Amino acid sequence: MRPFLLLLLTSALMAQAPVPPAERMADVALAFARAEAEKIGGEHTFKVAQPPKVPRTREGALTFEPSHLSKQEPLGRFFVVMAIKVDGERVGMTRVDLEGNWVGTVLRAKGDLRRQTILTPDQVEPSPFEGVPPQGFLTAIPEGQRLMRSVASGKILARSDLESIPLVQPGDKVRLTATRDALTISVDTTARSKAGLGDRVRLESAGGRRPVTAIVTGPGEARLQ
Repeated sequence: MRPFLLLLLTSALMAQAPVPPAERMADVALAFARAEAEKIGGEHTFKVAQPPKVPRTREGALTFEPSHLSKQEPLGRFFVVMAIKVDGERVGMTRVDLEGNWVGTVLRAKGDLRRQTILTPDQVEPSPFEGVPPQGFLTAIPEGQRLMRSVASGKILARSDLESIPLVQPGDKVRLTATRDALTISVDTTARSKAGLGDRVRLESAGGRRPVTAIVTGPGEARLQ
C-alpha cells in the first residue's frame, strides 16, 4: 500500500510542477504561427526546429509575447520573434525557430502550356500536396491572368508564372469615371501605359495638365482611385 501512496504523491507533485520557460515560449510561438496560418487558409502543420533558449533575466513573473513571423508565409524554416517580459515589463527579445508544412490542393499543368495561354479548368489539375509548395502557389485560377512563360506538364502553377491580360494599350481611348458621394463624372482620356484588369494605368485627358492614375475596370474603362 505504501508504494502505491508514494506513486500517487509523486504523480501529484509532477502534475503541479511548473512548465519550463523554454517549453512555454515554444508553445506560445506555435500558437502564434497557427493563428497567422489561419489567415492564409489551408491546413498547416508546425514543429519546433530546435529547442529555444531563454536569456537570463531578473527575478519575477516571466511571460512571452509574440511579435511577428520572419516570413509572410510560415512554410519551411522560419522563426517567431518574441518579446520577453518580467512582471509585464519588456526586458528583451528572442526568437523561436519553427518548421512549417502546408497541406492542401495545388494546381498543376495537365500538359505543356505555351506562353500567353489563358488558363481554363481543363488545362489544370487539382493535386493533393503536403510539404513546402512554391512561393505564391495557386489553388484556383485567377481572373484576368495569362501565362507569362511556357510551363511544363506537371508543374505547380504560381503567381510568378502569370501576368495580367492587357485590356488597355498605350494610345487606347479610355472612358474614365470618377464618383464622389452621389456625383459621377465621366471623361474621355488616352492611355499612356499598358494595363490589365485591376491594374493601374496612366491616363491623359485633352484639357488635363498632367496624367492621372486610375484602375482598369474593363476594356477601355477605368475609374479614378
